[in-house]
Amino acid sequence: MTDWRSLWDAVVASDVSARDGLGWEFTSRTGEPAWAVFREDGGPFPVFSAARGHIMPSADDLAAMTREAVADLLAAAGLADRHGWITENISAALLLASMSVESWEGVEWALGSGPNDVAIAWAEPDAARTPYAWLRAIGADASPEVTVYQDDALFGLCFIPTVELRLPEFDSGSLRSRRGISLVRGPINQVEVVYNTVVEGRRDAGLVSEVLLHGDHASTLLIAAEAYSRHEWQLFDESVVALTEPTTADALAWIPERHRWRPTEGGR
Repeated sequence: MTDWRSLWDAVVASDVSARDGLGWEFTSRTGEPAWAVFREDGGPFPVFSAARGHIMPSADDLAAMTREAVADLLAAAGLADRHGWITENISAALLLASMSVESWEGVEWALGSGPNDVAIAWAEPDAARTPYAWLRAIGADASPEVTVYQDDALFGLCFIPTVELRLPEFDSGSLRSRRGISLVRGPINQVEVVYNTVVEGRRDAGLVSEVLLHGDHASTLLIAAEAYSRHEWQLFDESVVALTEPTTADALAWIPERHRWRPTEGGR
């Protein structure tokens, strides 16, 4: 396999777009912007981001470039990744910035269940947040999935395939199949990944707790959390909560209180 360095140049700088952090910027040999990976350090925890440029490297080159940049940015911040799994997970999330989403599907969790696990409440179509057991972004060339992973008593967002996920033929209990979910579609231009280093109770250096997907005209925020009822939402828990209007996350109630952070979209 040809190494990405034979086709692309990389510059590592601490003043990328005058932001507080460190970044890798990849260009063609003629200087055309192709891809950028950055670690923003201006908030309560590091936020990793990836953004597409004017031209797009191959999928293999993008994956290799992103993994190397993320590994370097983690190490430079003193965030040990002993087994390399966190590097892979953050990289897989960032690579969503290279795809165009045609549709979303997944399995939705009910907001409340009664005896025998029978659902008694579901999120409304226009709800500010909806919980899912998992989500799949369907594209022309790839269909990445979003699930959760466990770090001791906490849960974070997982972008690495672990088992084959299929929509059930029949809905039952507190789960139901969903197709055509109204989340961000079209080209994903930038992805931001929260690596929460301040949450207590983790084993790793941080927890991948939130991911923000920026499209041309809309954005979607994904949070590792769980609905205990329509009005009680626990962070760092075992479902993928999707918000179609990311700015509402700051106004909603979460347990424990959610740390606010400033997205960097538009800062490039």
